[in-house]
Amino acid sequence: MAFPNSIYGKYGWEKVQTSEQKHKLGTRMVFDDGRAFRYAEVGAADIAAGAIVQAAAGIANHDMDLAITTAASGVTSVTVTLGGTAATKNQYKDGFLYINDGGTGEGHVYKIKSNAAGDSGGTCVLTLDEEDGTVTALTNGTHLAGLAVNTYSNVIISPTTVTNMAVGVAPRLLTTEYFGWLQTWGEAAVLANAAGVVGQHIRVGGASTAGGFEDMDFDGSNENEQVIGVQLLIASAASDYAFVYLTISP
Repeated sequence: MAFPNSIYGKYGWEKVQTSEQKHKLGTRMVFDDGRAFRYAEVGAADIAAGAIVQAAAGIANHDMDLAITTAASGVTSVTVTLGGTAATKNQYKDGFLYINDGGTGEGHVYKIKSNAAGDSGGTCVLTLDEEDGTVTALTNGTHLAGLAVNTYSNVIISPTTVTNMAVGVAPRLLTTEYFGWLQTWGEAAVLANAAGVVGQHIRVGGASTAGGFEDMDFDGSNENEQVIGVQLLIASAASDYAFVYLTISP
């Protein structure tokens, strides 16, 4: 069964990038050899081929504990009061509103269709992309909320100290603020930060180089890092591109 957010691609399509958005962010493209990709928007810096890519870091003063204007259940417009960071128009388009505290109603997540601009410390009106609206009433002084941009919006090279989860690997040089594909599953060439072992699980890698991987150490200091795949063929060498099997998102 085909879903609206999945397409079946041809070899080479993963290397196409455009200055204008052609698909919904997060659209999944699969090849008949099992490789999978997700459609993403590049952030404020180019991303090299073979680099591990992460979702944008959370936005300070937006990510949790925002006051909510009282609203009945079933509404599709919710107003939050921002912290000390302004919001731009549609910054959270295709992102999420989540209720992080407040008793009945907390734990719910809502898809955002659009948002108005909001000043630092001011209000921001969110339009939800859910036809039935909010599940419960929301109460000022009781419920608190957080905002999250779309996971595939403004993605960046995974820094030496990660600030969000890895979402894929760039299959080509991706240009600042362009739209293109990130590989999430299957055979790929990925930057290695250290010598590795064939058959070893790999993780987003350490403090040496942004965008690289290292072997997973399940018994050491890095045992809680995100596993992104398995090393194939031949042991990796530091600063080379190794052949790996990605297991980020099928």
